[in-house]
Amino acid sequence: MTMYFMLFISLCIIRFCESHIVQATQPINQTCLNFGSDYDCRFYSCFEERFPCGSKYWMLKWGHKYCTRTQKSLLNFDKNGQKLLQQISNCLTTKLLKQRYYTLNKVNCEQLRLAGQRILHECYMLNSKLFCNAFQGKNRDCFFQLIDDDDRRDLTVIRTLTSVGQKCTPKKKLADMRPSGKINQCVLTPTL
Repeated sequence: MTMYFMLFISLCIIRFCESHIVQATQPINQTCLNFGSDYDCRFYSCFEERFPCGSKYWMLKWGHKYCTRTQKSLLNFDKNGQKLLQQISNCLTTKLLKQRYYTLNKVNCEQLRLAGQRILHECYMLNSKLFCNAFQGKNRDCFFQLIDDDDRRDLTVIRTLTSVGQKCTPKKKLADMRPSGKINQCVLTPTL
């Protein structure tokens, strides 16, 4: 009985993944590729225009949303926090471009979502030393405010924060990453 249940679940997952394949709706746009190379948040929007996966998938739900939110709140962080946010942002677009998703003829939106989560995890791990230096004091509160409540409960976010926290000395647990209660100092501000 358990084997049949696992087979059923596996088939549902395969069917779900296959059902979210999107053909490119626009030609490759060099301007969009330049946005990615320049670490410009518009990269995520033009990627979504070429492959309209929708608002529940990675490009809009994570990539564009957090890129623009980070840019708006950058001045609320100290130099370490700003450097970390810029490094993560640059890492994300660099890795997405290197994997050439944008230049494909079709994209599986679910696989792209999983790749985005994996890349985000990799970028945090590559910048773990900077994370450990930046994730304290006011920065900790501002990082917490940067992430939506629902996204804070996302298992991939929890896994990423837990993994990168283990690289710190002393090691940071998820409980150590909660705000100190002064998140009103982290109001989103327009960048100059």
